[in-house]
Amino acid sequence: MHASQHARVGRLLLAACVSIAAVSLVTVLIALPAGAPMSADPGAPTVPWWVVLLPAAVGIVLALLLPPSPRRQTALVVSTPRFHASTWLLLALAGAFPLIVSVLGIAGGEDYVVAKLLLLIVVPAIVVGVLRGVRIVRVPGAWRWWAPALVITVWVLLSQIAPWNPEHDLSGIDPLVLAISAAATAITAGLGEELFYRRWLQTRLEAGLGPWPGIAVASLAFALMHLGSHGSGAIAVDIARVVVSQGSFGLLMGVLWWRYRNFAAIVTAHLIVNGWPVLVHVVHG
Repeated sequence: MHASQHARVGRLLLAACVSIAAVSLVTVLIALPAGAPMSADPGAPTVPWWVVLLPAAVGIVLALLLPPSPRRQTALVVSTPRFHASTWLLLALAGAFPLIVSVLGIAGGEDYVVAKLLLLIVVPAIVVGVLRGVRIVRVPGAWRWWAPALVITVWVLLSQIAPWNPEHDLSGIDPLVLAISAAATAITAGLGEELFYRRWLQTRLEAGLGPWPGIAVASLAFALMHLGSHGSGAIAVDIARVVVSQGSFGLLMGVLWWRYRNFAAIVTAHLIVNGWPVLVHVVHG
């Protein structure tokens, strides 16, 4: 496929992702007007949709503005056959994971953690390590650290600390179970999901389709990954819910990865979004 054809496919996929996001937002506003829990954990509160979307929107705008004129760190294809093979294999794994979790009914248990380790970390690491196929033109500079640090700080203030954020009640969970669950989530979600969906998958999609289509498709795949653990049985509403909630967070992480190529920054943000309720619970005694 020529570059012009790749660009055309990228524009079509971007339009499709935008349409899915728009339909999903309308769906949740009608079906779940009060909002929905952002986590499948016990005690997760219902969060209004504006509280979900505002921090991600502000974070994306700040990332696009800071610094004012950054040099692009473009993802490039270095071996077309290897690039195609690795990209299709990663997409297959992205589709297989929520399907396997749903069919086997393993959401929330030890098998879920094992499945995520295998399908989103171990197997993809082998695929990427063997095939590679892409590289990033990295640009050194202090802005790659201070800019994402500022964006993430503002996002944390809005998404975790601001008074409109409802409190997550973890008092009914055994402390040992909570500690083990938090550690497993940090490894498989905070680290593993950012490796898979941003560093490995999004980078390849950017190289093949362009930055915005790559970010959009990777963010949609990231959102749909949560169907297995966040499903209620109403498939249309479940899809809309994860696209709006997890998809908006994935979009922010995708923009951060594209702009700064700072893997530590996006892992830190993901650790915060998953670990903040646990930290608050521990601090409060």
